[in-house]
Parts: sequence; structure tokens; C-alpha cells
Amino acid sequence: MSQDPMLPDPSRFSLTSFSELLPPRDPIIGEAPSDFEAFHDAMMKSLMPATPYEAVVAENLIAIEWELIQHRRMREASLRRLVKSSITDAVVAHRKAVHSREMNRAFEQFLAEGGDGERWKDPKSFDRRSAVKAGEELADRATSRNATDQQAALDEIAKLGLEPTEVMSAAYRDSEAVLEHDTKIQQLEKRRRDVKRDFDLLVKVRPVEGEWIEG
Repeated sequence: MSQDPMLPDPSRFSLTSFSELLPPRDPIIGEAPSDFEAFHDAMMKSLMPATPYEAVVAENLIAIEWELIQHRRMREASLRRLVKSSITDAVVAHRKAVHSREMNRAFEQFLAEGGDGERWKDPKSFDRRSAVKAGEELADRATSRNATDQQAALDEIAKLGLEPTEVMSAAYRDSEAVLEHDTKIQQLEKRRRDVKRDFDLLVKVRPVEGEWIEG
């Protein structure tokens, strides 16, 4: 027979749910409501608050943990955006340089064949849109879950004169958004430690032990 922890019954305290003790949480753009609900349920089963006060503190702790997750996601998204931009810019610059060399060679050949330099026009213009697309695709391959594809992309990036570690370092150094998220994460981690300490003290002075039911 398996054993599952049984959460305290909110009806004992004239509540339908302990969540009624706190203001309702509105959805946030970029997160699926079901993700938070699953996280919340798992955390509540882990913390096992036994009184309304413990439940309030537990809800606070869960909110902090979830906010930490969201800030880490936003920090990583900011880093990916900056790194992708750096790689894309490098590809565009490389292709533009190649295009310029090709046009210079074409111009020299045009002159060698007796052409009038004042009548020269580049036979083709630089395709920036194609270059940007190629750069974005290279950045996407650089973060592929396939190790072979990722390494091939990193080799291409190195040939462009970029060192992946230096690109990441520059993103950390130059992005205010990344630094703000790092600061917020540090503040939240301190709050988490403080709230968890308060919760543990409440549990320590419980008048009764948590109940268990057989399932």
C-alpha cells in the first residue's frame, strides 16, 4: 500500500480552499496557467501546511519560488536574444564584406575590359534580408539540442571571428535587463530563505503532527 500525504481540510477553518486567504492571482503573459497550478499543487504537497497561517506562509513561499523561476527564464531569454543578435550581426557583416570584395573584383574586371568607371553599377545589390535570415538560423543551430548540429554551428561562429564564451560574457556585461534580473534573483533568494525559515519555525511548534492516509 502506498502512502500519500493528506493536505489539511480547509473546511475546518470555514474555507473552501486556503488560496481564499490571499488575493486571486491573475495570469501573466508568457506563462501557461496550468504550469503554475501544477507547480503550486506539487509545492503544497511538499510543504504540507497544517493551519491557515502556515498556508499563508506556504503560499508566500510558493509565490517567491515561482517568481524566481520566471526571472531565470526572462534572464535566459534576454541572453538568448542578445547572443542571437550578436551572431546575426556577425553573419551580416561577413556577407557584406564578401559582397564588397565580389563587387570590387567585378569592377576591376570591368575596367580591365575597357569599361568606363563613371558608368559602373554594381551588378547586384547586397541582400541584407537573406543575410539576417542566415544569421538567425545559425544562432538557432548554435542552441540545438543535437550536439553534432550545435558543434557544427559553433565552428561556423568561430570562423566569423566570434568566441561563443566572449559573446555570452558581453551579453551579461552590456545588458541592463540581464543585470536587473540577476539582482532580482538575488533579492528573491534572500526572501525565500527568510520565509522558509519562518515556515520551518511554524512547523516546529505545531501542536499536532501532520496526518497521513493510505492510498
